[in-house]
Amino acid sequence: MSRSQAQKLRQRNLREGKLDPMLQRLHWHGTNPVTRTTPTRVELQNKQQNKYKSRNLNHTDTHGDNSFSHSWSSNSRMEIPCCAA
Repeated sequence: MSRSQAQKLRQRNLREGKLDPMLQRLHWHGTNPVTRTTPTRVELQNKQQNKYKSRNLNHTDTHGDNSFSHSWSSNSRMEIPCCAA
């Protein structure tokens, strides 16, 4: 079989006395440093409680029923343009 371009480059660097990339790689001796643990019951409950909280952070209403209200001051007068005939 032929050698890959990366393998040829590694062999060339070794011949020229440059650093071998194999020496820079970590050795874990067959162990996986990242172990995935299952979430605890409390973590699952917190996840369900806070599921949609990030979506609703920009709402400033305190009504809870998503109602909209606007109050006009008594001094201001609002003129609504009528249809031009």
